[in-house]
This record gives sequence, C-alpha cells and structure tokens, in this order.
Amino acid sequence: MVNAAGVWADQVDPSIELRPSRGTHLVFDAAAFGGLTAALTVPVPGTVGRFIFALPAPHGRVYLGLTDEDAPGPVPDEPRPTETEIDFLLDTVNTVLRIPLTHTDIRGSYAGLRPLLRTAGDSTADISREHAVLTAPSGLVTVVGGKLTTYRKMAQDAVDAAVARAHLGAGPCRTRNLPLAGAVAGAARDRLAAPQLLIERYGADAPAVVALTAANPDLAVPVAPGADVLAAEFRWSLEQEGALDAGDLLDRRTRIGLVPADRAAALAAAEAAVAAAV
Repeated sequence: MVNAAGVWADQVDPSIELRPSRGTHLVFDAAAFGGLTAALTVPVPGTVGRFIFALPAPHGRVYLGLTDEDAPGPVPDEPRPTETEIDFLLDTVNTVLRIPLTHTDIRGSYAGLRPLLRTAGDSTADISREHAVLTAPSGLVTVVGGKLTTYRKMAQDAVDAAVARAHLGAGPCRTRNLPLAGAVAGAARDRLAAPQLLIERYGADAPAVVALTAANPDLAVPVAPGADVLAAEFRWSLEQEGALDAGDLLDRRTRIGLVPADRAAALAAAEAAVAAAV
C-alpha cells in the first residue's frame, strides 16, 4: 500500500508530521506585460536566492508566482491566495516593470499546498523540497515532498520501496525512458498535419484532435467567443485524458477556468460536452 495523499498524507499515517506551505500564482493577460514571450525572473528584495517568476502561458496569459507561506491548521479542499501574498507578488514584480501592475490587472489566481515534512526550521522556505519515501512498521509506504516536475522519480522511488517491503518480483523500472503521451521532436514534429497551437498542446496527438473536427464540423468551433480552445479539445479530454466533468475540462485539462470570466463563458460548452459523452 502506497500513501501518496499529499498534504493529507499525515491523516493516512499519523506517525508522519507535515508542515504544509502555500504557493500562490496570479493570472494576467499577456498584454499587461507588454506581450511577454520569455520567462521573467525577479529577485525578492532583501533575500538571497529567492525569486518570483512571470511565465508565458496558454490562452494569451502570464502566470506570476510564487509564494512560500506557512499554512497551518486544517487543510482546505481548495487553498486560496491571501491579500498579503497578492501584494507581495505585485510589489516584487513591479521592481522590474516600467509600467507597474495593479490589482485591476489580475484576471485570476490560484494556490496550492506543498506537503513538506516538519523540521525545526523557522521558515517553510528553508525546508528541503527533496521528496521523501517513508516506510511505517505496518508496511505502509508514504511519499511526500518533491515537486510536480520530479513526479516520475518520486513514483519510481515509492514503487521501489513498496516492492522491496513486500518482497515482490519486479523487473527494472522503465519510467526513465518511457515517453509521455504525444511526445515528438525534430523533423517528426515538423511533419505533423495540424495547427501549431494544437501541436504545442498535444504533440504527436494533434492530428488526432484535428480528425475529430473532420468527422464532426461542430467540434471545430471555439468553446466560447474569442477562446482559442476548440470543442474538439473538450471531446479529446473526455475520450483520451480521463476527464469526468466540466470542472475537469475547464480547470484541469485546458486551464480556461483559471480566469473566472473565461470559465463562465465556456461553462455551457463544457457541460454540453460532458452530456454528449455520457
């Protein structure tokens, strides 16, 4: 049994002590940054080795983050940014912008909690981001910490620990050399028969998304006026990416939902897509 419950891991195994930290991002139109096309790294004044980042994102957006705040107490289902964090991000990025950003430029925001192991340090920023794999006397294997970008290594270490604890037979892990769905590069990418925008999102699967529109022209329309997401992308998410409801389509697959106004505009299309797939 592997406990990969994130910030709820200590509820599954009470012998583990976590100290969650909250990371917040703000969402802007790219135009607010003058059409940002490269990552912007901004040092946090008065600190050493701490930075915030403005990153170009899909749908003509920029994500600005991120914070590192202690988040004690009950774990919420949906963490929310605080006004202090929002002010911190704005104040920091404005140290390098010719035209300062204000609260009115913010189109959306989101936050997440990191499942950090409790240590004696005063600041969550000082706690290691390396993941940890712990095995309880009961045999329960827990994996905590880490980052989204290291999820494959985390999974490999957790499964290795479980295999060893249960004395299971297993071959060498293939994860390190197993391509992600849609992985493509070089000349093969150049030969894909699909719009560049879809290739950026789906890689080698982009022609299959295009094929959905050929079979059903209704899927070739945007999910909302001015949106750069096609109805075919909702269909693809439902058929190929495990989406189950409108929230999956808007908030987790396409990320349209990070901007409340865009979410509201595309909600009817998402609900219709889900209904058609049932």
